[in-house]
Amino acid sequence: MTITDPFEYAARQFEPLRPDPHLTDPAGWIRDRLGEHPWSKQRDIAASIVEHRRTAVRSCHDSGKSYIASRIADWWIDTHPPGEAFVVSTAPTYKQVHAILWEEIRAAAKRAAANGNPLPGRVLQSDEWKLDDGTLVGFGRKPADTDEHGFQGIHRRFVLVIIDEACGVPEQLWTAVEAITTNADCRILAIGNPDDPNTEFGKVCKPGSGWNVIGISAFDTPNFTDELVPEVLRPLLLSEEWVEDKKRRWGEESPRYISKVLGEFPDVGDDTLIPPSWIEAAQQRSLQPTEDQRLGVDVARFGTDQTIVVQTAGPVARIVGSWSKQATTETTGRVVEIARAMVASYVIHVDGVGVGGGVVDQLIALGWPALDLQAGAAAADNERFANARAEWYWGLRERFEDGDIDLDPDDDELAAQLGSMKYKFTARGQIQIESKDDMRKRGLPSPDRADGLMLAFAHVAPDQVVTAEDLEPELADYSISPY
Repeated sequence: MTITDPFEYAARQFEPLRPDPHLTDPAGWIRDRLGEHPWSKQRDIAASIVEHRRTAVRSCHDSGKSYIASRIADWWIDTHPPGEAFVVSTAPTYKQVHAILWEEIRAAAKRAAANGNPLPGRVLQSDEWKLDDGTLVGFGRKPADTDEHGFQGIHRRFVLVIIDEACGVPEQLWTAVEAITTNADCRILAIGNPDDPNTEFGKVCKPGSGWNVIGISAFDTPNFTDELVPEVLRPLLLSEEWVEDKKRRWGEESPRYISKVLGEFPDVGDDTLIPPSWIEAAQQRSLQPTEDQRLGVDVARFGTDQTIVVQTAGPVARIVGSWSKQATTETTGRVVEIARAMVASYVIHVDGVGVGGGVVDQLIALGWPALDLQAGAAAADNERFANARAEWYWGLRERFEDGDIDLDPDDDELAAQLGSMKYKFTARGQIQIESKDDMRKRGLPSPDRADGLMLAFAHVAPDQVVTAEDLEPELADYSISPY
């Protein structure tokens, strides 16, 4: 309607701005502004941000949790008065901040512009969001884990904080988040895989915490239900094949399966050898390799077990070989091939029990620096440990505890095996690691990859070294040459 009365026009200038119609409908905003269609659990998360000050989402793998968090961030800035709203995100590592959540935020901004509905200001590659006048309205940041003041200086009425991969964010940063979200118009969204109940994320997901908690299982997602979603969405969500594969590889009782598939916190008791949060931290860590290299070789011959070769370079460990159903001569040849590629000083730690003894003999006879590790032998500290295996695994546990190990972030099978292992005390008070047979009784696979890692890092007593002189003369004649 055209206003012809100048006094009426002047009066209209002082009227408050009408609120955005999508202010209480983030799912509708995603649909109308971006042309996207969040599925039911994502809509539940969006609605929770409107209704609750604090929302925690414990989710299975590949449920679209970072996607919905990014769209909520875009909605927050777009629907609140310019300059009065602010979005902060954090995660355990800068890579997660930059390459996951803020990359999604940038993608949504581009999509909105392509649809003719540009968002206010600019979302920058520096993980900052600025309005056209230069006002900062959002950023992604990874402060030091101990920095309780990492988000100071944010003073807006409408502050939204997104804690991504929340299980890996330490308590001090949660304290920092609480400090900038004290008024009734602020919101916190904590979202991630429920890896470890003994974390701040685990605490806020418990009943009575004051948080609205939403759980997402693999079996809630559209590929497992009859929910109608755009077909383009289905390949982005976890599949039935993936879940079946993890059920077989990890075991349904594995903490990894419970977290990544069921979206539940596993029962991590005092008898868990390596807590899942330590494993996750090792997978996200980037340490400097050194020239102190080793190979750990866990030998299998036939059946479902695998031969595993782990290479370490100081604290950095990677699986560099895995195979099954091969004779010991073939295993020796493969280990030799891997060893030839190592340019720094190294030693080969081989599980010499059973069929592994043949691999030890062949490597030594060929002149390779192999050590025969007998897991059932006496520990160097036999007052504290039931056997050498317990001592070596406990040393590995201490590496995780001290933050002195760097694992492949994509090796979920190794992480699952490590997180499944338990320990107990003997009648004499010695530490004893759960046996492979006992793990199988719990429906878990053989910890081949974990054993290879343990062997690579094992500190071996001098009496466990086997030399060429210890071997029978006929063992020195093999067709494989190290040269």
